[in-house]
Amino acid sequence: MKKSILITGGTSGIGEGIARYFYAEGWQVLITGRNKEKLAALSNAMPGLHALEYDTLIEGDELKIFQFIRSTWDGKLDVLVNNAGHVELTPLKQIKSKSMADMYRTHVIAPSLLSSGCIEFLTATKGHIINISSSHGIKVYPELSAYAAAKAGINMLTKVWALELALHGIRVNAIAPGPTNTPVLDNAGLPVEIIQAIHESERTSIPLQRRGNVSDIVAHVAMLVTADSTWVTGTILPVDGGLSIT
Repeated sequence: MKKSILITGGTSGIGEGIARYFYAEGWQVLITGRNKEKLAALSNAMPGLHALEYDTLIEGDELKIFQFIRSTWDGKLDVLVNNAGHVELTPLKQIKSKSMADMYRTHVIAPSLLSSGCIEFLTATKGHIINISSSHGIKVYPELSAYAAAKAGINMLTKVWALELALHGIRVNAIAPGPTNTPVLDNAGLPVEIIQAIHESERTSIPLQRRGNVSDIVAHVAMLVTADSTWVTGTILPVDGGLSIT
């Protein structure tokens, strides 16, 4: 039977890259996202790819995912990738409760509820949870209070879950990408000149002097799910060109 992988936020950037890689490897792939058009386009581009509309901010929206896994994959899941997320640059003076709550809901609460509901499916396969975190959860930057706190939260959840789920045979790890070439800043609604300035500032601050590509992150997701990595759990893996050691 083919192995199966669920990727939240699978319609662009890192999530799409992960989906395309495992689809090419012959896995059963389920992606989720909020954009119906992108979900449909990817389903058409990759026949057999499964796609579900899912909003991390809607209470109980994850239940449709559990129903899909039970009915379509006979209640078995090999890998869950918690990737859905968004970023906001906001000075502390301008922080609003709703933006903080939405950030926490997306990056901490939603992955927790989804992972909790997937325990039974992952137990059946001795599966793996991979949380896509960020270098911002490790290294301090201004104007990223909500995002950095949320990513630091998923880092700690990764370690706690790894301890809790070890007896189920489930491994839990996180990848903390550095600045990567994805649409995330475009989606934040920033002006082009600001985005370009951020990109250049990030590039020069990275010891290897380049921003990451989606393929850099996908390669390490692939590495973590191989048989060679079955003794790795509770790890936060920086993939950031050395940024986290500066």
